Amino acid sequence: MAKGDRYIDAGGVRTRYRDLGQGEVPLVMLHGLSGSLEDWGGAADALAQQRRVIVFDLLGCGRTDKPRGASYAPEEMRDHAIAVLDALALDRVDINGWSMGGRIALDLAHVAPERVRRLVLTAPAGIGPDSIVDLRGGPLPVLREATKRPAVAGFRILRNALRQDRGAETLRLVGRRLGMAADRRARMAFAAQLRSFMNAQGFSAGPRKALLQRLPEIDVPTCAIWGRRDMFVPAAHASLLQARMPRCEVVLLDGCGHMPQLERPRAYVVAIERFLSEAPATDGKSVP
Repeated sequence: MAKGDRYIDAGGVRTRYRDLGQGEVPLVMLHGLSGSLEDWGGAADALAQQRRVIVFDLLGCGRTDKPRGASYAPEEMRDHAIAVLDALALDRVDINGWSMGGRIALDLAHVAPERVRRLVLTAPAGIGPDSIVDLRGGPLPVLREATKRPAVAGFRILRNALRQDRGAETLRLVGRRLGMAADRRARMAFAAQLRSFMNAQGFSAGPRKALLQRLPEIDVPTCAIWGRRDMFVPAAHASLLQARMPRCEVVLLDGCGHMPQLERPRAYVVAIERFLSEAPATDGKSVP
């Protein structure tokens, strides 16, 4: 077991988490598709210098259980996240969700607004229709290539996701994704998560429309952070958030792709600290 790893029962699911730092209102961080708590890199530790930070592996991800029969639909992923809050006795938190974790964070803030003080969305998935992920052949062929030709598949994905190579951190990210591709139950969970909100054209119209309709009801101070060169989830999607969430501000990071926490960690942490520590915008704005 890695240093700092702990396990809890969250709604019947054995869930790995880490509890870092100290503070009154914890920041709970939700990683992205096929990821794990390690995907936050050093950003979680940096944020924990000023506050309590909790990171955990989402349902079906990392070292958290992958239950047979789970649908891994966004609502089920959300309910597991709420179960983690319950298991840790966290009544009110700040939340930061990256990519798929951003989608889960929005769902959580909608159904349990009393639990969320402030919301950070890091390149949240499923807001706009387009993505460079090619699913015309379905998710499993993508995973088969990653299993048979791991170096080629892994680095092709990273070339599209990252605009800045972080050396050893990048290599560790590749290793984690390849480990997922080699684990049958992890592959099945990944495929189910992907099918639940994506199709051959990008983000599925049904789940996306339902999410957009809920956005005006989310009255939580929100900061959306995007890399200007994000090719997985284009930064242009930020305008859809601002049009529907009047309390949402946007921070765009130059020279950055889909993983600000790894590509521009210092600027990323500064943006989050500023938002969580200062009076939030009430009418939405963009921050250079």
